[in-house]
Amino acid sequence: MSRIELKHIDKFYGKNHILKDIDLTIEDGDFMTLLGPSGCGKTTTLRVVSGLEHPQNGTIYMDGKEIVNAAEAHFAPPSQRGLNLVFQSYALWPHMTVRQNIEFGLKIKKLSKEEMDRKVRDSLRRMQIEQYIDRYPSELSGGQQQRVAIARAISSEPDLLLLDEPLSNLDAKLRVDMRTELKRLHTETKTTMIYVTHDQTEALTMSTKIALFRMGEIVQIGKPLDLYRNPANLYVADFIGSPKINLIDAKAVVDESGMHLDSVLGHFDFPKDTLTEDCRTGSFDAVVGIRSEHMKVYPERHHDGDLEAKIYISMPEGSETLNTVKIGDQSLVIKSLGITDFEADQDSFVWINLPKVNVFDKESELLIKRSV
Repeated sequence: MSRIELKHIDKFYGKNHILKDIDLTIEDGDFMTLLGPSGCGKTTTLRVVSGLEHPQNGTIYMDGKEIVNAAEAHFAPPSQRGLNLVFQSYALWPHMTVRQNIEFGLKIKKLSKEEMDRKVRDSLRRMQIEQYIDRYPSELSGGQQQRVAIARAISSEPDLLLLDEPLSNLDAKLRVDMRTELKRLHTETKTTMIYVTHDQTEALTMSTKIALFRMGEIVQIGKPLDLYRNPANLYVADFIGSPKINLIDAKAVVDESGMHLDSVLGHFDFPKDTLTEDCRTGSFDAVVGIRSEHMKVYPERHHDGDLEAKIYISMPEGSETLNTVKIGDQSLVIKSLGITDFEADQDSFVWINLPKVNVFDKESELLIKRSV
């Protein structure tokens, strides 16, 4: 069992305010990803949870037990927090075999030789590298070494597993393979995991929840698809998703009947029940957000409301094609399944799935019309 609560955490390095009043609850069994660009505070948050860093303000509870109280200078040491860490660097002992690297931490627990061997082999089996048990790190690839590092971390069956950008040193194919293994590991062990990354694809594919950071603050916490479908603001919308969301300036009028929107894409009306509590009434500047898969491009008109467009460029990627089109001066990226046969400057028509559109208030940057 491992439920972690961070309350009003502040962390300073000198005069630099790195973490700003962080409140975060990680439920038992969560795969919580701390996501954001470099320097946003996600790794510092992980280090504060682990005990490698001490916050200047705030408290942290683990399963209801207070492990940090900055006001009283109470900081439980890492050894008393029931956790293990996996770093970006593999941190394996080069002069020890895989077996010896994993046994190193288990020996502290004074387990019997039979029990230690069982835990070593079980952790290697979970990471599908049992056949390398007697090899040295120098005889393994980068991906295999990272699997050993994770096997070592899970061998002691910690209540909490912390992973700090563990896949960033791997090539693209290995990263995809390791995502699969980590998600499978979480499914099998039910261990609470906190995972740090700047890669939003990793966050979307593996997490049960995401906390998105911006300059030392948490902007939004939620399930991956909640952040993708209804980002809290323009920052979240622009950060989450590949290819990036299409953002178009618009003029909004909100009255008792709903929202009426005008942009280069034309006039749209949205019912009142799709608007958020942050939506104000009156006339104001807005930004329309449309995901690339919520549009379709055709060589001929398919629907009455299709918009006339020109193909700017078409980029087939095998299973899908990214088509960039121009409507007036506005560029839109549209994802199509399979290979579509378009030429540059070809006339085309674009259909938009209007219920899936997000709208943001340009001044506050908050979401004011949700995807339904």
